Amino acid sequence: MVSTGQIRAGQQSWCHAETRARDSTRRTPSCPLCESRETKTAFKDNGCTLRMCEVCDLFFVDPYPSIERQHAAVSVGSCVEIEVLDCARRYEGERLYYDRHFSLIAEECETATSLLDVGCGTGHLLERFADRPGLRRTGIELNSQAARMARRVAVCEILEVPFEDFQSERRYDVITMINVLSHIPTFEGMFRTLRAVLKPGGKVILRTSEMSRNVSRWNQVHWGIPDDLHFLGLGTLDFLCTQFRFAIARRIRTPYEDELFRRSRWQQMGRSKIVNGMKRAGIRIPGALTTMKRIYAAALGQRFYVSFVVLKQLGCCEPPS
Repeated sequence: MVSTGQIRAGQQSWCHAETRARDSTRRTPSCPLCESRETKTAFKDNGCTLRMCEVCDLFFVDPYPSIERQHAAVSVGSCVEIEVLDCARRYEGERLYYDRHFSLIAEECETATSLLDVGCGTGHLLERFADRPGLRRTGIELNSQAARMARRVAVCEILEVPFEDFQSERRYDVITMINVLSHIPTFEGMFRTLRAVLKPGGKVILRTSEMSRNVSRWNQVHWGIPDDLHFLGLGTLDFLCTQFRFAIARRIRTPYEDELFRRSRWQQMGRSKIVNGMKRAGIRIPGALTTMKRIYAAALGQRFYVSFVVLKQLGCCEPPS
């Protein structure tokens, strides 16, 4: 079995090799969204560079992987941020996550008769909707281990296909993409599929990150690049909507510090014994989370956001807002 350390070393080696190859051409990397070469380095992490586009505000990993490479990595679970050592732990993390955020999603799905969850993980979100009468549920999950568990717990159709390649004769009232957007390598392919399988008047529910141009390397301990391929800047979502004819029906931006120091988030254990020990201490020590949040907000606050977004597609004659 390949260890996490070996995976990380391989990713770093790939980043360094690709960076050397790019540097040999002496060309500024272009943005994977708008193709502009007006990009600059934001910071480096895990042996890779995160760049920011001056035109559409997108932050993207440099070197940017091919579509085929990204799909293969997710499918076999070789991505450090996507792979979880056991599905039971991943399922527990999803349960704690949706304890915090399910109510907003459920509110937007009140009248839905069909739901597609893209990147459904171990299936907990679909499981929560299992008692909704008349709701047709479908999931998409490239990681085979997670997909098997999702079928078991959600008891519905789970497909192992890249979303960009997904085709369906039936359309959906709601498509959810919870913490998935940063792993999809092609915006054009994603929005093409959204338009093809979303019902007229349907909704796309995103849970993703947005960040300002002065974001710091230290706004997160581990950014997860190159597993997370890109992050939205504060203006990127508006650019996407104009480019692909969608409109923002609802957006709630939550400063990362308000999410980061929630007790239930610290109850989610990961792979690192050191980090897990810090989490346990933070929970046990009275006032620790409040104090850390205050320090973080003073030094790094209002730069990185967790956003809940609802999109609706525009008709062919409907102007963008």
